[in-house]
Amino acid sequence: MKGWEFTDTNIPLKLVEKPDPVAKPGFVVIEVKAAGLCHSDVAALEDPGWIGIITAHPMYMGHENAGVIIEVGEGVEGWKVGDRVGIAPISAKLSAETGRSWAVGYQCDGGYADKCAVPVDCLVPLPDGVSFMEGAAATDAGMTSYHALYKAGGAKPGMKVGIIGIGGLGQFAAGMALIDDMDLYIADVSPDARKLAEEMGIKHVYENVLDMADAGCEVIV
Repeated sequence: MKGWEFTDTNIPLKLVEKPDPVAKPGFVVIEVKAAGLCHSDVAALEDPGWIGIITAHPMYMGHENAGVIIEVGEGVEGWKVGDRVGIAPISAKLSAETGRSWAVGYQCDGGYADKCAVPVDCLVPLPDGVSFMEGAAATDAGMTSYHALYKAGGAKPGMKVGIIGIGGLGQFAAGMALIDDMDLYIADVSPDARKLAEEMGIKHVYENVLDMADAGCEVIV
């Protein structure tokens, strides 16, 4: 397989070829259909502080991935060749076993390649109506927004919620909040972002976050 390999900070990714991955017990091999570029990937190329986190380099980067299962390892149940999946970046099982955060594209080859092997607990079924590109974007960015809004923020259907910034993460959070019929208040300095918020159906859209002060939001993210 071919992929874009990270070797060290301030060194461009290199297109290199490696043997195809094998589905060891508890893993599957994915044919990668879409892979996202995360801000942390860019940071790792420029900031040596990330080297302590990326323990497997040289390796293929990419932790926002979606694709199709092409091989299933021993002991894997509930998944089969041909299943469409998104890949959650962090394996809870391997993080617990190793005592540190274990992530695809950090502790093993990621999705900037034709194929990648991932632990089964990272798999998320991808509905037919969701594209691979949408699925890849949802794995990390979507998870981050969900955690901020629901886990950390404690948002619930019908709540009055403020979102500061309607960039990538803000759009995910706003979309989730709209699905749950939350009363949304959005602030963003960008005219294009505010226009997008209005097109999403958000009624309370501001340029200055201070204009949200009297809204009485129960959660702000």
